[in-house]
Amino acid sequence: VLRMYMMFMGPPELDCEWQDNGIDGIKRFVNRLWYYLTDATTLLTSGQQEQEAATRRLHHFLKSYQERLDLYKPNTAISAFMEFLNDAIAQKMQFNADSLEKLIVSLAVLAPHMSSELLEQLFGKKLADTSWPTYDPVFAIDDTVTIAVQINGKLRANITTKRGASEADVRNAAEEAVAKWLELGTIAKVVFVKDRLINFVVQG
Repeated sequence: VLRMYMMFMGPPELDCEWQDNGIDGIKRFVNRLWYYLTDATTLLTSGQQEQEAATRRLHHFLKSYQERLDLYKPNTAISAFMEFLNDAIAQKMQFNADSLEKLIVSLAVLAPHMSSELLEQLFGKKLADTSWPTYDPVFAIDDTVTIAVQINGKLRANITTKRGASEADVRNAAEEAVAKWLELGTIAKVVFVKDRLINFVVQG
């Protein structure tokens, strides 16, 4: 816990203020992570399939985590781990053995003893016999995008939709988001740029 807290305080070249309550926060995170990873419902059985949303969230985490470590920012890497854990618990994500092993091995940079203990307890493996996890670029890309909704070129709202959604898929949600402005006239034209914006040209 102390090792992780010292990394969480920030990059080593910067001055920082020691705060005892920060250790308590890291301790709570470590405990939540342990209970989540050792919960019998977290690890899928061989006959169960991992949901795509869980796979995407894991690979998105691995990508972000690796990038932050490469920049020598262990404090932000820990933040990425915390964000992942919050999402995983809130959405009750379940992972297959390969995914869970990737997650546990990635923890070794922050908490090697905990990572080693989890690997032996869950998979009967030693940390030295595992490989550093890599992310799949296909799954690491967010499958949702934020689209600007405009009326006559003026931004009126933002909506979140699936990446690559067609104009037909986006239009209903966009119209609902700007309904009060659309009521002031008639839609004469719609300009749609995939994954970026939808603009209603309104007359009247």
